[in-house]
Amino acid sequence: MNAKTPTPHRVLVTGASGAIGTPVCRHLLGRGHQVRGLALEANTDLADSVIGDLSDLDKVHEAVADMHTVIHLGAYPNNADFLNVLLEPNVRGLYHVCAAAVAAGVQRLVIASSLQVISGLGKEGLIRVEDGVAPTNHYALTKVWAEDLGEMYARVHELSVVLVRIGWVPRNTDEARHLAQYEHGPSVYFSHGDAAHFFACCVESPSPGPGESLTVFATSQPTGTPRLDLSPARATLGYEPRDTWPEGMPFPHK
Repeated sequence: MNAKTPTPHRVLVTGASGAIGTPVCRHLLGRGHQVRGLALEANTDLADSVIGDLSDLDKVHEAVADMHTVIHLGAYPNNADFLNVLLEPNVRGLYHVCAAAVAAGVQRLVIASSLQVISGLGKEGLIRVEDGVAPTNHYALTKVWAEDLGEMYARVHELSVVLVRIGWVPRNTDEARHLAQYEHGPSVYFSHGDAAHFFACCVESPSPGPGESLTVFATSQPTGTPRLDLSPARATLGYEPRDTWPEGMPFPHK
């Protein structure tokens, strides 16, 4: 990402008070962007917040109005019952965001996917986007659908769309310790600082262009042998990770 002062954009961040949304909003503000949040509770860093649920289409339209870029992080973040838990935020909520983005004339849509879309691949060595998807639970399936929906909105509605297979961002001490014990955990770690830096790259990069979609993996610098191919994010978005596990970890992990 260019270190020079970027052209300021009007950016909506859904899930603005979450584990990723909070540092992303703070970093975007620091780079001079005008940031609005949409979440169930206010992000105290933001002067401009819409408090509401993704299932409320009127609230989503209110939040998206006059935005240049939408970073969609809001979702239920774990596997759960599909009909009773996942359907509203992860399926209907995403549809509301995409439809509102088109109606409001948004230029770029950044959609959070997950590494869980590849959890069933069973492949050794470096995994590339071209290797496809293999979800093993309903949460991951909602993220496969999110990628397909984003690609369709780029192609049909001329949006610039970035689909982000987010690495492992620990949300508490238990998750940090679990990551440390997992075979590939340090290689797919995504620090809060790198997440903020990455999504700023998504806002500020000239690519992808209108009508184009880009699917990328997003992690910090891997330890040892890389597990995920970060080259598309580097080449197209200018993203260069700065942390290596456990750098940037705000929780105890031992």
